[in-house]
Amino acid sequence: MNAPMPFLVLIALLGLLIATATYLKRCGTLRTMLKMSAKLACSAHHISGFSPRRIHRDLRNYSPLFRLVTIHQDSNGTSATLANLVTVRACYNPVLEDGFPGQHKNAGSPTLHGVDLAPAKNTLPHRHRKLTSHPLQALLKDQMTRDNALGLDTRALVVIRGKDVLGEAYGAGIVADTRLLGWSMTKSLLAMLYGRMEALGLAESTASDLFPEWSADDRSEIQLQNLLQMCDGLAFDESYRPGSDATKMLFGELSPSRYALQRALLNKPGTHFSYSSGSTNLLARWIHRRLGGTEPTLTFWQREFLRPLGLTNTVMEVDDDGVFVGSSYGYATARDWARLGSVFLSGGSISAMGRSATLLERDWIARATKPNNSKNDPRYGYQLWLNYGGEMAPPYPRLPADSFFMLGNREQKLMVAPSHNAVIARLGWSASPYPIEERFSEILDTLVQ
Repeated sequence: MNAPMPFLVLIALLGLLIATATYLKRCGTLRTMLKMSAKLACSAHHISGFSPRRIHRDLRNYSPLFRLVTIHQDSNGTSATLANLVTVRACYNPVLEDGFPGQHKNAGSPTLHGVDLAPAKNTLPHRHRKLTSHPLQALLKDQMTRDNALGLDTRALVVIRGKDVLGEAYGAGIVADTRLLGWSMTKSLLAMLYGRMEALGLAESTASDLFPEWSADDRSEIQLQNLLQMCDGLAFDESYRPGSDATKMLFGELSPSRYALQRALLNKPGTHFSYSSGSTNLLARWIHRRLGGTEPTLTFWQREFLRPLGLTNTVMEVDDDGVFVGSSYGYATARDWARLGSVFLSGGSISAMGRSATLLERDWIARATKPNNSKNDPRYGYQLWLNYGGEMAPPYPRLPADSFFMLGNREQKLMVAPSHNAVIARLGWSASPYPIEERFSEILDTLVQ
């Protein structure tokens, strides 16, 4: 006896749903999209305090496909669901047993932790002039208007000269205390943390044989300075397409630093520059091991870096091994990002309570801002982009030759210009290029008036 037609249709639909769900779980592009959605939405909600509307808009800025993802936030974390068939969840646990707040743990494939240390007393306040009376303030507001008319979504502009905040402007829904994702500007932040270790005698840039996992092969020749300059010679695909090393590292099965640890050697260390987020996360893993694990590293981060600098709104997330994701996941207010740049202007010294202290050694700053010795591209220092590289053309010809940059995805831009004693920071969320030469030149011209 034949089964009724509605029953056969139901069976067929059920089979189709099962097949679709299986495909979605196996499809690399869609899995990455879900993992990225859950992670970014969780941090944007709990760290930056963004609204659901802004979070959805930011995700769609990467691809219209993110319209297919449904985001649900609750007090414990974030769920990202595709077509009601596949869900990835990012959980948020604000306080750890040891007193360090801000742990992320993503169920499913990615597992990430966020670290948001208790606010330190602001021991290094920047002097604020009456910003409304400075001609720069009007320019920044005008730039903000022009940028957003072009759809660039500039969220914050801050200009420091010496220790003075000369001007700042913020986009809609962003205030001075909003912590903004710096993406790869985090690399420079991690390098500075390493520099603090050198200042205390805890690290030496020429050290090699960095990890036990490398001791039996030629990777043991890689030095810390090779990781800092991204001249380590390790194979790494930074293309940010589904299946690339960068994507698998940030949204794959292994913690980012553990994934990077498995990369093979492609070039002799020190001879070839290749931009690699894996290099930064390896540096973070070395720092973690050298300082004795997660809790000692967090203590060092707070006591020796955040507190002396007065960085009260700076966050760097850690991976499932408790290692900083130094390649990508740094959050700070625009002022805090700019403060990082001002350390270079002062030669690494800071002042508090009328006394001066050394945070970074002048020799370290000189090495950090010096071109690397690679054969293909010397325009990169210690996790800093340089506007000078010998015979190679500068990346930004209209900006000062001595300037160097912290740069990040979605057009995060921070320039340190020693010849002008100035730092300019731009935070935003742009899919198209930001006109950095035009905008920053306008600012520098105003500073000399």
